[in-house]
Amino acid sequence: MKRKRGWCVALTVVVPLLAVLLSGYSVMAQGKYPAKPIAVIVPWSVGGSTDAVARVGAKILSEKWGTSVNVTAKPGGKGIPGTVEALSAAPNGYTLRADADGSNAVPAAWGKDVPFNIEDSTYIAKIAEFPWVIATRADLPWASLDDMAAAIKANPEGIKWGWLGGTAGADGPVGQFRAALKKRGIDVSKVKMVTYPGGADLVTALAGGHVDVGSASTTSVGPMYSAGKIKLIAITGNRRFASYPELKTAVEQGWETVTFQGHVGFSGPKDLSPEIVKAIEDTIKESINTPDVAKELSKIGAFPAFAGSKDFRAYVLTLAKELKELQ
Repeated sequence: MKRKRGWCVALTVVVPLLAVLLSGYSVMAQGKYPAKPIAVIVPWSVGGSTDAVARVGAKILSEKWGTSVNVTAKPGGKGIPGTVEALSAAPNGYTLRADADGSNAVPAAWGKDVPFNIEDSTYIAKIAEFPWVIATRADLPWASLDDMAAAIKANPEGIKWGWLGGTAGADGPVGQFRAALKKRGIDVSKVKMVTYPGGADLVTALAGGHVDVGSASTTSVGPMYSAGKIKLIAITGNRRFASYPELKTAVEQGWETVTFQGHVGFSGPKDLSPEIVKAIEDTIKESINTPDVAKELSKIGAFPAFAGSKDFRAYVLTLAKELKELQ
């Protein structure tokens, strides 16, 4: 009886120890990460904010590791095909996703029949955030959000509002502003919502007078604004934008709930190993607040906003919940 009990005690010690040793062997057997080039899939067009921030993040990893980190834009289908491809990749750290509000929180909150669950992503690191600009036709007399609200209240049927169909990051401030208008007793149900496939298309439509108002990134509005073909009446977030120092934030104008900012980070498929997550997370964290990175991000209208794996996940899920409550 004592011998049997002794074997039981031995097994309770040896089995867990063996599991730890085998786990360590498995990680070691894979070799040092990364051992080959890494692909970063951007589910949006080249030149957009997500693509631009992803390239800054890829440059950080590449320079630190001496390994190629290739950013590939796979646009179309409201960001869904590229997102699904990245989430379906093997969880080995060699296929990452440039993850933004337009491919996580917004479709989770407002999308219909979205073929992925944002809770299944492995969130690695948030890299940057950027504000959205609310822009109008250049010939409209509106100078503020109050002016726009007054125009909608007076003649909602006469307003054409450009957006991306409620499935992209640029629609975040649209949803917040529409909700704020409703709370102030302004009927937005009669406003005509005109859908465009991307931010560049929307800004072009604004410049051409096809719609009256829309939301886009600071990167997207730059050329048309400089040419005097559109007007900017507000910016989201809690700070003014250096390139447009006179442009007041929505909060400064009394619209305290219109605060939505874009974000971009790296995520991976479900079951990505903690060791790989930590390797990427630590490398981004080490460089994100350096002057060189801040300068690169400022060129595209973004600023460093690092969040580690756990905090990035919480940020996205909380944002999705808040957006859903606006409906």
